[in-house]
Amino acid sequence: MEQMENTYLTKHRQIIETLTAEIEQGRLKPYDRLPSEKELCERCHASRSTVRKAMDQLTDRGKIFRVPGKGSFVSFPKISHDTSQILSFSEKMKAQGLDVVTKLIQKEMIEPNEEITATLKLAPPARVLKIQRLRIVKGEPLALQTAFLPSNLCETLMKEDLESKSLNYLLREQCGIRLSRSDVWIEAPIISSKERHLLGNPPAPLFLAVVGLTFDQHDKPVRFSRGVFRGDRVRLKISDSSVFELDYSSLLG
Repeated sequence: MEQMENTYLTKHRQIIETLTAEIEQGRLKPYDRLPSEKELCERCHASRSTVRKAMDQLTDRGKIFRVPGKGSFVSFPKISHDTSQILSFSEKMKAQGLDVVTKLIQKEMIEPNEEITATLKLAPPARVLKIQRLRIVKGEPLALQTAFLPSNLCETLMKEDLESKSLNYLLREQCGIRLSRSDVWIEAPIISSKERHLLGNPPAPLFLAVVGLTFDQHDKPVRFSRGVFRGDRVRLKISDSSVFELDYSSLLG
């Protein structure tokens, strides 16, 4: 029994080490489709349960990802984004040696829908400032982030450079608003064809949506945000925190 268990573990580790080596040495490249479990069983002379456990662990380690009905594929190295740190998006990327380019997609006053009106506790016919920006890391679109703010919050925001300046910074320095906390939800989004296009039409259509409501120092809601992240390129870390600054320079704003 002990000998059988050791054989099982050796085979299991062998599969993990072999595939990991092929990925790290570039023989298997991002988005390459891996052999099926049946093919791996024949190739490695292993049982289905051994192969499945090895693939589960490779998935947990972020080396591969699965698409139901299509198979397993090699992952891109994931970019870490710790939502518990009160740092700008750019600061977090630079800490990992990554440069960020921000592209302003939309900045205009609009009539809010019922959800935004209720969430921001607005009285009709109030309007909101919609700011949508695309985050590009290493030449690749990473996140599409949209913020809605009451139109009377700060008149200067319409005139500000939202491609080079943090929204948190502008709210603090230009508007005298200190962001105190945020309520955050993570969803599996249904995204539009336009959003998919802006995010680069990734071969693996995996996306994460982070929705947040941010409050000022008086505990008044001042920003409703939605960020859509490429799930094949980003790993989000959420820690328990009573203070969470949310924004394009942090997550959503």
